[in-house]
Amino acid sequence: MNKIAVTFAIGLALAWSCTSDPTRSPSPPSASLQEVMPAASGGPVILSADGQTAAYTRIQGVLKSAPETPDCSHPAFGPHITQAVDRALRKYVFVFNIHVTPDNDRCSAFDRQRLEIKTQGNSSTPDYLKGFLGDTVTFRWKFRLPEGFQPSTSFTHIHQLKAYDGDAGAPIITLTPRKGNPNSLQLIHVDSRGVTRHLASTPLDSFVGVWVEAYERVTYGATGRYSIVINRLSDGATLFAYSTAPLDLWREGTTVVRPKWGLYRSLNHPEHLRDEHVLFDRFCLAKGADDCVSEEVLPDFSLKATPRSPAVAPGDVASYHVAVTPLRGFADAVSVSVMGLPEGASVTFAPASLTVSTSTSTPPGVYPLVVSGISGVLSHVSVVPLSVRR
Repeated sequence: MNKIAVTFAIGLALAWSCTSDPTRSPSPPSASLQEVMPAASGGPVILSADGQTAAYTRIQGVLKSAPETPDCSHPAFGPHITQAVDRALRKYVFVFNIHVTPDNDRCSAFDRQRLEIKTQGNSSTPDYLKGFLGDTVTFRWKFRLPEGFQPSTSFTHIHQLKAYDGDAGAPIITLTPRKGNPNSLQLIHVDSRGVTRHLASTPLDSFVGVWVEAYERVTYGATGRYSIVINRLSDGATLFAYSTAPLDLWREGTTVVRPKWGLYRSLNHPEHLRDEHVLFDRFCLAKGADDCVSEEVLPDFSLKATPRSPAVAPGDVASYHVAVTPLRGFADAVSVSVMGLPEGASVTFAPASLTVSTSTSTPPGVYPLVVSGISGVLSHVSVVPLSVRR
């Protein structure tokens, strides 16, 4: 892979790379381990899609646990967690793909389907990612339920807090869309005696087709504390909020409680369901005095690519202006790549620009080029057309 180091006038050192195959996994960006995992002294852990590292690899590398997937029952589809460009967030996001048939729960249970990511409680998991008795933990994540989302009448968990061992049957907390009149989003609690209580509920319509961000804070214990707030990203409006204490947030024989995210749904009435593609991104996990603050207040950068050329003939060149703008004091290196080049095309870079050279063998058409910028756990994309006329 070709890489050229350049420096913009704003003083950001950028490493450029390119690939013509958007399905290929290029070499991962040169982020250090501390950028995705806490240092020895602690610090929030961030899991965010980057469009370059394979989804399962990225998830396991950060959470230290492989996803629970229906891949064994549906190998023809391939990995059920993928990555795609989201134009609203202007970045890659994780896509959780679940199918009414033939997906199941890891080829071991056939009345339900499971596609979840989680942390573990074993020796390979850092203590920072384990919820011990008395710990206070904070989670923040984004998700988008697609238009027309169809939940089950039984359960469709999109988030759980669950014991790792001991009495680990029922989850302690679930966030669950449920089919009804109207469909609703429910917050459900199961105490250590097995008693289920619906803590709060709100119509699901407000969560469908929009990006939202959840912020959850938990103190584990028999008399623990719990709160969650879910805001719409577009305008910051609060769609759901709940807080209570004391609340039984522990289990007999448990050593660790861990979070889970994804889709875990009942197949008792498959006629009520459809194939779903739910989007998630930027999972933050923090512990103790650390907090998962909104990325809207953290240093960041923006990326924008703009075509300078109209449609070109095969063999001509197309040029683009590329602007990387630091926000809120950002001053780190950004690795920029281009994916989606058609056959016979190549790319060269210069500060603040890129040039795509086509060849006489480049087929006519309009090709979306994904210009991606990555810096540690931060990533942004700009999608621009390459128009090759006949």
